Amino acid sequence: MDSAPLFTATDELSLRMARHDWGASVLGVPGAWPAAIRTVVRLMLDAKNAMFVFWGAELGLIYNQPYVQFLQDKHPQALGRPFRDVWPELWPQLAPLIERALAGESIHVEDMPLVMFRNGRHEQTWFTFSYSPIYDDGGAIVGLYGTGTDTTRRVTTERRLAFQVRMADQLRGLADPYEIVRRASRLLGEELGVSRVLFSEMMNDGEQGVFHSNYTDGTVEELHGRFEAADFGAGLFATLRAGRTSVCKDIGAQLGSADPEVARHFQALGVGAEISVPVLREGRLSSILIVNHRRKRNWTQYEIELAEDMAERIWNVVERARAEAALREANEQLAAMLSVRTAERDRLWDMAQEILAIASIDGYFISCNPAMTEALGWTEHELQVTPFADFAHPDQRAELAGVMAQLAAGKTVTRHEIRSRHRDGSYRWLSWTVVAQGKLLYMAGRDVTEEKQRRADLRQAEDALRQSQKMEAIGQLTGGLAHDFNNMLGTIVGNIELARLHFQGGRTANLHRYLDGAANAAHRAATLTHRLLAFSRRQTLDPRPTDVNGLVTSMHEMIARTVGPAIGVELRLDSACPVSFCDTNQLENAILNLAINARDAMPGGGGLLIRTADVHCALPNHPSGLASGECIRISVVDNGTGMDAQTAARAFEPFFTTKPQGEGTGLGLSMVFGFVNQSNGHVGLESRPGKGTAIHIDLPRHYGAAGDEEAASVAPGDAAAPVRNATILLVDDETALRQVLGEVLRDAGHTVFEAGDAATALAKLRHIDQVDLLVSDVGLPGGMNGRQLADAVRANHPAIRVLFITGYAESNVLNADMLGQDVHMLMKPFALKEFRDRVGAIVVAPDRNA
Repeated sequence: MDSAPLFTATDELSLRMARHDWGASVLGVPGAWPAAIRTVVRLMLDAKNAMFVFWGAELGLIYNQPYVQFLQDKHPQALGRPFRDVWPELWPQLAPLIERALAGESIHVEDMPLVMFRNGRHEQTWFTFSYSPIYDDGGAIVGLYGTGTDTTRRVTTERRLAFQVRMADQLRGLADPYEIVRRASRLLGEELGVSRVLFSEMMNDGEQGVFHSNYTDGTVEELHGRFEAADFGAGLFATLRAGRTSVCKDIGAQLGSADPEVARHFQALGVGAEISVPVLREGRLSSILIVNHRRKRNWTQYEIELAEDMAERIWNVVERARAEAALREANEQLAAMLSVRTAERDRLWDMAQEILAIASIDGYFISCNPAMTEALGWTEHELQVTPFADFAHPDQRAELAGVMAQLAAGKTVTRHEIRSRHRDGSYRWLSWTVVAQGKLLYMAGRDVTEEKQRRADLRQAEDALRQSQKMEAIGQLTGGLAHDFNNMLGTIVGNIELARLHFQGGRTANLHRYLDGAANAAHRAATLTHRLLAFSRRQTLDPRPTDVNGLVTSMHEMIARTVGPAIGVELRLDSACPVSFCDTNQLENAILNLAINARDAMPGGGGLLIRTADVHCALPNHPSGLASGECIRISVVDNGTGMDAQTAARAFEPFFTTKPQGEGTGLGLSMVFGFVNQSNGHVGLESRPGKGTAIHIDLPRHYGAAGDEEAASVAPGDAAAPVRNATILLVDDETALRQVLGEVLRDAGHTVFEAGDAATALAKLRHIDQVDLLVSDVGLPGGMNGRQLADAVRANHPAIRVLFITGYAESNVLNADMLGQDVHMLMKPFALKEFRDRVGAIVVAPDRNA
């Protein structure tokens, strides 16, 4: 029998297990546990991911430290208890899977929805987990071991993004603000499964409001008309006016004692629980998204976040629809004014230059004025002896016959446009108004050939403008999302580096906290960050001289591994001057994306060619203003299925994909387009069905060696500069990232004051005698961004140095030309060592203001 002790580690869980009364549990004392179980338990306790083991007649449970996060308040009582008693609420779902595993089957389930009862309440979660049988030396199953991952954050994020897309599809093209609110409220109400959803629009400085179109599930009445804010409680509206969401789980319990009159008012409207999300405009409460449920309800974080996300989005659509309606009304008024002026002009035109003619009902001109002969080049006699149907374009002769039938019936034809043959063989567009009287036709016409051409040109320009506006709107949306995501990536990098530093120093007590922080942030960040930023053309690039030939050569093995053995990868590096000034990582991602697209276009295998060449190309975005210049062309060519002209024309549009649903986001080529455009380059596409596709990336040539720029940016002696302890004001609204950066700075010997917004930072600054460095995010909450904060601080402390940290360089907030000699920028995510060294270099640099 294996008598070696099991619980030898010094962490909290192992110490607890060593002291645990196992004899009183269903598992018995560890010395009597099966050898196979003891072996698996040892492996489990050393694992860094959540694992658990249960065995015996009652399936007694034992687990490792990461699994404690799943149990929460069920720990430590769960040690040694039957699995069914620990998770009674999950047993009906999990029992069939456990039975299959005990029968010898390895079970793996992804993203299974589970309603857990923890910390006194039920909580909707999603988990990916597995069960595997444990065999003894004789081959008998003596227990099960399992692993688990909490995928709740990822699942809810994907669900929220899918709902946003569905909402955008439903609202697209709607012009009526009330219909927009009605449809949006219904979609949100059905998604949340609530009793009522509606908007209230505020007026009179927020003292009164009016309810907009409601959604209800039929269990409560719709709310209509005006209301007084005071009827719903001063506390509620104080919260909303401050821009904070109000969440009430139980109206009766939470308001019954504090304000019974308000509680009765809510209950009379059938409200047992509520979420109220404010929408502010210029600091004032403009509208409120109201979500009601007729019974008390424990709102989930997903439900609250979805309501907050939708409130601003929906109201933006409403306001845009109102603005467009106002614009249409103004245009109609302008058109009416223009019509009056046109009528006055037309009266003069009729007397002098308008085409006038009299014709017979059988289709011959009787007389016509000189303006007509001048317009068509025919003499009046030639017009009189030829049926005027002979002058019509062949494609419109059937249409002309229908018009003549209307005139024969006594109807007036107004502004009928028809192409008429000129004496020189060309066709002119004439717009006719014809009145029939008896057997005669009285005709007034205008030559509108040039006018129609202008209208066609205008329509083309308007189509281009609408496309540009659509791309800009998508760019703004994705740029904002990426700003938040990069904060999360900074949290991941910081936590991992702190964990490494503590581990190397033998300090293991907090390792789980750092790793948990990194894992939680990773679930939130997702892989869309760089793709969204790339196609929005708002990503913060790190351009440097890049040897394109060397980059492609270094990627050869990775690309071959990615596309698989069925596709041959060939490099043809013909560029003699292969250096371009661009972001190396983003160029690598672009080439890899194109290789993956090529792979998908060759499902049966084929050949992939990556080629570089020197070309003379257009540079529409080059900062020098040059129209053309020397470029390096990177071509990714496949011999796959190819595209027809219609598909190729839309290939670079965001979210457009020809792949089956769920197998492509439609962002790959948009990301390439955005990155190249932002790098002052150009993307071209050549494709034919069945003949493959070639995509060309043209980047401006850099007249210098790769690496020159980076080497020049480091002043001699920087690496040897002595470290100076400094007083630093650190401002970032991402709490986890701010705590990590603060700890790094303190470990380096600096004195650090932290703030989550500009107002808090300015308040703390008033109590600090001397500050050497301001470290601030660019995007901050509360109405003052990082640049404005820096301006305010430097107004009273002109010698202070500034380091901006950002994952999204807002073009209207922070421009490269404002980065002065004492103002620096560092892009998120960054390594903590890079951050620490950058701060150290700034605080020891000579004082240029001295």
